[in-house]
Amino acid sequence: MKKKIILFYLIGILMFMTIQNFAQIGINSNNGPADPSAGLDVRFTNKGFLMPRMTMQELSAIANPANGLMVICTDCGTIGAMCVFLSGNWVNVTLCNPPAPQAGTQDPTGTQIIWNWNAAPNATGYKWNTTNDYNTAVDMGIKTSKIDTGLIAGSTYTRYVWAYNNCGVSSATTLNQALLYPGMSYQGGIFFYLYKPGDSGYVAGELHGLVAAPFDQSNSAGWGCDASFLGGTSTAIGKGLANTTLIVNGCSYTENPHAAQVCASLVLNGYSDWYLPSKEELNQLFLQKGAVGGFHDKEYWSSSEYDAKNAWSVFMYNGEWDITNKMRIPYMTINNTRAIRAF
Repeated sequence: MKKKIILFYLIGILMFMTIQNFAQIGINSNNGPADPSAGLDVRFTNKGFLMPRMTMQELSAIANPANGLMVICTDCGTIGAMCVFLSGNWVNVTLCNPPAPQAGTQDPTGTQIIWNWNAAPNATGYKWNTTNDYNTAVDMGIKTSKIDTGLIAGSTYTRYVWAYNNCGVSSATTLNQALLYPGMSYQGGIFFYLYKPGDSGYVAGELHGLVAAPFDQSNSAGWGCDASFLGGTSTAIGKGLANTTLIVNGCSYTENPHAAQVCASLVLNGYSDWYLPSKEELNQLFLQKGAVGGFHDKEYWSSSEYDAKNAWSVFMYNGEWDITNKMRIPYMTINNTRAIRAF
C-alpha cells in the first residue's frame, strides 16, 4: 500500500512538471501538440468551439469580469452577439459581412427580365442565381443588374442575389417578377399597367398593377352627385378604388346606377373588387387601348371629380381630356364605363 501511495505521488509530480514546462493545451482529433503561439489550441474539421451563452441580464451580473472575457449574448441586438469585456465595458463584436442587397425595380419586356437590386453597404461584389444556391451562383462583380433571357411570357419567375466582401457573404435576397405584357389575360382581366415607384400600391420586390375588364360595363351611366360637390377624389394611379368607394357611399341614385356603382357591382371571372379608374389610371388604359381591346370611339368616365357639376373623362379615340357634366342627360352626357381592378 505504501508503494502505491509513493507511485501516485511520483506520477502527480511528473504531471505537474509537464504542465509547468509546456503551459499549453492542445485539443484535437489527432492528439497533436498545441501551436507554439497558443496557450489553448482547439483543432477539428467537423466541430466548432462553443462559448458560454447567456442573456444580457446574466452577462451584466458577472462579478468583476476579467479584461478579455468572452461570451455569447443571446438577446443582444436583433440576432445576438459575441461580447468581449474590454477596458471596463462589454463590447459587441460586429460582423463585417455585407447586408443583403435590397430588391430594385424589375424590368420585364417580351421574353426577358432585367433583374435589378440596390447596392449594399461594404459589398465588393454580388452573385446571382436561378436557385437558392450561392456556390453555383454567377459572379456579377460590382454590377447590380442581370439580363435574363429566353423566358416565357405569362410566367412568374424567382431569382436570388447575394452581396459579398472579404469578410463573407450576406443572406440571399429573393427577387420575384411575372413576365407580363399588355393585352395578356391576367387576374380576371386584361393586363395593361404595372405599378412603378411613386404609385400608390407600389411595393419594391412585389408584383402589383392593373387589369381591365375585357368589355364596357355601360354606355349610358352618369357620374353621380349631380350638381353637388362630393370632394376627396384623386386623379393619381392607385386611387381609383378609393374614389369609387367614396362615390358609391356619397352619391345616391334613384333609377339608373351611376358609373362607379356599375363598376363596384361587377362580378367577373371570380373577382368582385372592380372599380371606376381614376384620371391617370384611365390615361394608362387609353395608352394600351389597342392591347386591351373592346373600346368605342366615345368618352369614358374616370372616377376623378372636377367640380360640383363636372368630372374628368377622356375621348378614347384620341386621348383628349374633357370636363364632362356629371348629370345623365339623354343625348348630352352619354359616356361609356370600363371597370378595372388592382392586383
